[in-house]
Amino acid sequence: MPTLRAREDFARISEEGHARSDRLMVVRFVPNGRDHDRFGISTGRHLGGAVQRNRVRRRFREILRRSANDTGHGWDILIVARPPAGEASFDELRAALERLLGIVRRSVKVAS
Repeated sequence: MPTLRAREDFARISEEGHARSDRLMVVRFVPNGRDHDRFGISTGRHLGGAVQRNRVRRRFREILRRSANDTGHGWDILIVARPPAGEASFDELRAALERLLGIVRRSVKVAS
């Protein structure tokens, strides 16, 4: 899973991207001109201590790893955890992320 790490990539998604959200997370996305998707995960201090933030990041990475439904149309996708994500179960995070990524997939079909 290609990841976003550069500050410029995060800033571009925040400024130019579209956003969809629910109570656990915000998913921002913007086309990247590549043939694959890249993902970034943001867990701010409002989520809790380092242990809590790392747990949420690990869960998001595992959900993305298990997801066989890559959009595959060259999106940069930023997942921003909201405070309730720290208390959510793995299954709650998975369901919310899959639903929001489904919206990204539908956006691809609309844009085509």
